[in-house]
Parts: sequence; C-alpha cells; structure tokens
Amino acid sequence: MITVEIDPEETCITILDNTAELEDVSAILYDNYCHIRQWNEKNKKFDVVTLTPEMYIKLMKSFTLPHGAYDIVLTERDLLHTVEKEQDQNYG
Repeated sequence: MITVEIDPEETCITILDNTAELEDVSAILYDNYCHIRQWNEKNKKFDVVTLTPEMYIKLMKSFTLPHGAYDIVLTERDLLHTVEKEQDQNYG
C-alpha cells in the first residue's frame, strides 16, 4: 500500500510494508530537498537520507536500468515535468 499526501509546502509518499516485517518508508518532498526516512525501533528515531530533487529523480529512473554505470543527465524538462505533475494533482 502507498499513500500520497500533497500539501502546499510538501508532498509525503509513504510505502507501507504489507508483511509488517519492516517499518514504513516515507519520501518527504520539498522544492530543494527530498528526505527519505524510516523509523528505527532500536534507536527510537528516524533514519534519514537527504537527496536533492535531481538525485531523487535519478534514483527513480535507475530502477528501469540494467547492470552498469550511468551518467544520467537530467534536462530542465525532467525537472519541470515532475513539478507540473505535482501541481496538476494539487489543483486538478
């Protein structure tokens, strides 16, 4: 199951583990950063990885690539297309 919450200041995508083996993972998206976090029960706090929007998009694109080393060059259209999708969901 996945939830998507869109607010004017952030978008939060949460991926729930249907097996309950692992804690949920959230991607919290802002204009300048993306935080991916997961609750760490042992430490009683979130483990957080922070990415730029470009790094996040490259990570998503990498899931469709075969084994190898790549230099993914994002165009302005890649970045704008992501923003346009979010705006359409906010106002559509």
